[in-house]
Amino acid sequence: MSETTEKEIYQITWLTRRLFRAFAQKSGENLEEFGISVADRAVMEFLYPEKMLSVPEIAELYKVSRQHVQTTVNSLLSQGLVNTQKNPRHKRSPHIKLNSEGRKLFDAVLIKDEETIEKLFSHLAKNDVQITRKTLQSLLDKLS
Repeated sequence: MSETTEKEIYQITWLTRRLFRAFAQKSGENLEEFGISVADRAVMEFLYPEKMLSVPEIAELYKVSRQHVQTTVNSLLSQGLVNTQKNPRHKRSPHIKLNSEGRKLFDAVLIKDEETIEKLFSHLAKNDVQITRKTLQSLLDKLS
């Protein structure tokens, strides 16, 4: 690999990290009006619109500890956004499901996300967006 290519790859990696952090910050700012955290949003997204998952299943999908997911689920339960249901496969890990309030709130979160994303991508050509998506997917596939 040439020195120029190595520098460009490093810069792409660095920009990707900065972009991820900027996305997370903007997401957190957007969520303030809904009274939920980024972690709450992530768990709600796994359950949206009608999925039922246990804490261990969400932890596996989210690639975080069960304890972290349990804390988040407890927060969502206390806010009245999810319900628990018996899990026939595991007596100690009930299924978690968004209730009607949780779905309603997450619908509003998605609308806000779409508005933010539209503004963010508005200056890019459709072809550039497609190339970027394919490139990022290829890199993610290679890491997985």
